[in-house]
Amino acid sequence: MRNADFRMKTKKVKTMKRSVLFGIVTAFAAILLSACAEKGPVPLDIGYRPLADVAAGTPKVVVGVSPFKDDRGKAASVLGRRVIASTGLENELVVQGTVADLVASRLKDALKARGITVKDVPAWDMTAENIKADGVDIVIGGEIKTLWVEALSKLLNANTRADVQLRVSAADTAEKKVFRTLELNSKLERQDIAFSFTQVEIVLSEALSGALDQLLNDEEFKKRIK
Repeated sequence: MRNADFRMKTKKVKTMKRSVLFGIVTAFAAILLSACAEKGPVPLDIGYRPLADVAAGTPKVVVGVSPFKDDRGKAASVLGRRVIASTGLENELVVQGTVADLVASRLKDALKARGITVKDVPAWDMTAENIKADGVDIVIGGEIKTLWVEALSKLLNANTRADVQLRVSAADTAEKKVFRTLELNSKLERQDIAFSFTQVEIVLSEALSGALDQLLNDEEFKKRIK
């Protein structure tokens, strides 16, 4: 009986220790979550992050990138939100400048990574009759249908989801012909134990890069930029 009582007491002590440890961890996580909270918009740094290695070639074409049209129905600089479930606190996630400028800049980065000479050209409505781009062989323009990142912070759980949808056209300026129009779609979701704005930047950067790479990996487009 004494051995049985001893084992039972030992089990109770271990259970209490686990409960206390869990309580400490939970409280510490809550403190960290509160410490990460801040009011007002939070700027994000969104870069070009291809999911696969990109080899820079020596193409002779010059590509002109026209300003993108933002059709999201959102504020020009807002690209997402972060929500802390326990407090209901929300932050707008923003970019310096506009989301349209961001997409055009990351497209230029993707082209440059492949050794392509890039120039800025005037706004283009993606129709053949309105191609006006001197000094370039190909002009690219597009519309932003969706570009949004949603970050939800819970205790010991941070969920980040990014959605990107672009409509992009490419035209040959010599032929005055639109040779490719594509719907580029990319979604990415990530789960982490702790929240950080860096992970939000990574998720959205990779989602946007994935959408842009769909154009640059398109067989017809690759034929034109060789």
